[in-house]
Amino acid sequence: MKANIAKKVLLCTLSAALLAAPCAGVSAAGTKAASSGSSITAEVEEIVTANAWVGSDDNSGSGSSVTVAQVPVTSSVGGVKSSLPGVYLATSVRGTAITSSLTSIADNYGLKNGERPYARIYNMDSRKSHLAQACIDDAAAAMGAVTGPAINVEIGKMASGKFSLLPADGAEITLKVGVPKSFAQSDKTFAVVAVRPGGVVSVLTDTDTDPNTVTFDTTAGQGVYALIKY
Repeated sequence: MKANIAKKVLLCTLSAALLAAPCAGVSAAGTKAASSGSSITAEVEEIVTANAWVGSDDNSGSGSSVTVAQVPVTSSVGGVKSSLPGVYLATSVRGTAITSSLTSIADNYGLKNGERPYARIYNMDSRKSHLAQACIDDAAAAMGAVTGPAINVEIGKMASGKFSLLPADGAEITLKVGVPKSFAQSDKTFAVVAVRPGGVVSVLTDTDTDPNTVTFDTTAGQGVYALIKY
């Protein structure tokens, strides 16, 4: 039985620009996202460009040499496939999936015709996001917990081949993350430390009973999410 952890909000000195890679947008023509602080890897940007039109009425693409078959997709957890199209490159965990339906996200966030929800999930580089890592470590230490892998999650929309973030103050969205074998421990309770722009740190309860996965509720926009156990 997992402990019922109350969601708690902490303060941490953290510049939003240094939280994770900024998302000014990536166009179907291959324009690079603007960077202030740590930048999104070239691989993420290339794959977003390659997949910008997947699922739209025009499947002709943008002529990029990157193909869907080359994408190291990890968009399912325990047989549950993510509901959102996107770039799933987080290899530090055993898969990631957004389980809230695409329709509910589109409706709750007021997406218009020609706009569709889109996710970008990839490993957090603690060397580039050292302030976010410090916040994670402090929150874990306050609970007597051990810190595990951390991922960057960007939940936004794709419109006219350009990605942009959805607002972070919208309806809840559920994420499921697979616990890597190296961090799994059957006698421990798992949770997630979330670091959002502005330096707000939340400890999010694991809402499932599977010891191999962690399921939690968050909102759209940008955030760093780290597994912890105690």
